[in-house]
Amino acid sequence: MGLLANMSGTSQEIYNAFHVLLRRIRGGIGMATVGANALFATITGVSIASAAVFSKISLKPMMDLNYNKQFALGTIAGSSVLGMLIPPSLLLIIYGMLAQTSIGDLFLAGIVPGILLSFVYCVGIYVMARFKPSLVGGSTVQKYGRWTKEDVRTIVKPWGLVVLMLVVLGGIYSGYFTPTEAGGIGAFGALLLVLAKKRFNLKGFWRVLIETGYTTASVLFLLIAAQMYSRMLSMSGIGNLIQDMVAAIHVPDIFIILIFVAILLLLGMILDSTSILLVTMPLMVPIVSSMGYDLIWFGIVAVIAVEMGLLTPPFGMVIFSMKSALGNQVTLEELFKGSFPFLVMMLITLLILIFIPGLVTFLPDLW
Repeated sequence: MGLLANMSGTSQEIYNAFHVLLRRIRGGIGMATVGANALFATITGVSIASAAVFSKISLKPMMDLNYNKQFALGTIAGSSVLGMLIPPSLLLIIYGMLAQTSIGDLFLAGIVPGILLSFVYCVGIYVMARFKPSLVGGSTVQKYGRWTKEDVRTIVKPWGLVVLMLVVLGGIYSGYFTPTEAGGIGAFGALLLVLAKKRFNLKGFWRVLIETGYTTASVLFLLIAAQMYSRMLSMSGIGNLIQDMVAAIHVPDIFIILIFVAILLLLGMILDSTSILLVTMPLMVPIVSSMGYDLIWFGIVAVIAVEMGLLTPPFGMVIFSMKSALGNQVTLEELFKGSFPFLVMMLITLLILIFIPGLVTFLPDLW
């Protein structure tokens, strides 16, 4: 669904729409990148895809407005991680399978944190632009008149994506179809978008099929290995042993959660997101459940902690995805330095969600 939607040109349309909406604000084009990534996340579910797409879409317009290069790169890198948080998300699906929790509830739980992280990013961009105008091309804001008919057309142009998002997520939440069926319906809807925009060609469609096959095969092989790993832990008694060891530690339960988060952050520096969940969740989930914490809440916390690893050296998959997309235009040093402020904003958001769990559980409980 995500690859076909990108083939239809939707990603560029989303970016253009947010640019028109936010261009009067200092740092507005950076905020437009965040908004476009947030909306694009509703059809991709993969951060690396968002990073590759928006590296090519967002960097040039920001550079044309004399944005600081590191700041522009950091904005793209930071906002791309929304792809794994805002539903539908591949990591949330994998976590739901490992923790035996409702994927629909996890999708609902990801909405408020996704919006919160987007808001924190936008506030952070505005504050940085206010205190250091050179980051966004200077202290003056480009003046624009009233919206023209062309501006209005630009804003409403991504209507196809909005309809697709409502059909896929609305169908899941209404119980009309399962998350698996939603994927098939979404892929068909995205194909219709490609045809409607007259962007269909056999070479591009074949590339989409191959890329989908690579992604699916790698994830399924990881899940098979994870099932074997989980059963081995159960048969060997290691899981129960670790659970007893944790229970013997006389510290507040929230301290154990913070230790788990720290472990996920460290693993994020050396492993990819999916592998981290597959290795750690069979051990962590029973302990979190025995302490009485909501597994839906812990899933969102775990995914955000894992996603932070996409921006940290030496692994930083989002960083390397952007480097691959941009080639010699950028260096790894520029990418890592630019993403650091957004890493701090992610950490602030993560701590808010840890200590105010109601922000995560509000929508699933309401539903």
